[in-house]
Amino acid sequence: MKAIVVLALCVAAVAALTEEEVWLQYNRRMPGEYYTKGMPARPPYQGRIVGGVEADIANYPYQLSLRRVSHSCGASVISARWALSAAHCTFPLPAPTAITLQGGSSNRQTGGVVFTVEEIINHPNYDDFNLRNDVCVLRTAADLSGVNIAPIALDPAGASHAAGSRAVLSGWGLDDDRQLPIMLRRIDIPVVDQALCASQWNPGWVSDDMICASEPGRDACNGDSGGPLVVAGQQIGIVSWGDSACVGTSPGVFARVAFPLIRNWINTVTGV
Repeated sequence: MKAIVVLALCVAAVAALTEEEVWLQYNRRMPGEYYTKGMPARPPYQGRIVGGVEADIANYPYQLSLRRVSHSCGASVISARWALSAAHCTFPLPAPTAITLQGGSSNRQTGGVVFTVEEIINHPNYDDFNLRNDVCVLRTAADLSGVNIAPIALDPAGASHAAGSRAVLSGWGLDDDRQLPIMLRRIDIPVVDQALCASQWNPGWVSDDMICASEPGRDACNGDSGGPLVVAGQQIGIVSWGDSACVGTSPGVFARVAFPLIRNWINTVTGV
């Protein structure tokens, strides 16, 4: 009986959260919430796509909304039954029934198709202190198919991208007015040289399993956590972390899809 009471209280607590509180809870934007292992506090995200514009899901059919009652993170379609997101969005692992994925609609509140999730797997080497290997995959109960729903190709293992390569990021992170946008947004940003990116952060914060992209006035924030960074039709990154200003002063950091420990794991688990 005690277990039932506790569960009921937990469910009631979740139901009592506002939409923004759900969003913030899984996007590490609370001041002082996130600390690195043996390092100073990492600045939290403020949660918006800066410098973005509204986007049509027809042009980004791989984009998904990862939902816990309401939108909490981004994700991407990578095959008929598998989606890709960030491990910090699903850590500690929730019950699959706690998560749904919405695809096929620019509007995060209505339209499209909502898919139930049967399995959630975080990368076995994910570190919740320093966000290394910040990757998870989600297996759906039905095929990820429908109007404006299609998979994105993934960067092959070991692939690299020259600094300045233009990348596109899409998601429903808070906009420039700090409002929760109903409609999908996107920005175009350049890949940042790895050494330059690392020099803009404390030593050890940026590792080889990460890739950086942003420019002054255009940046991603954790409101878009788990969302896809795409170059030339291939997903090269997953929104992971960045600074509190979210204006590109310090580069935004993404999990690097092509990092062998990440890419080979995705292939082993999903066959993609």
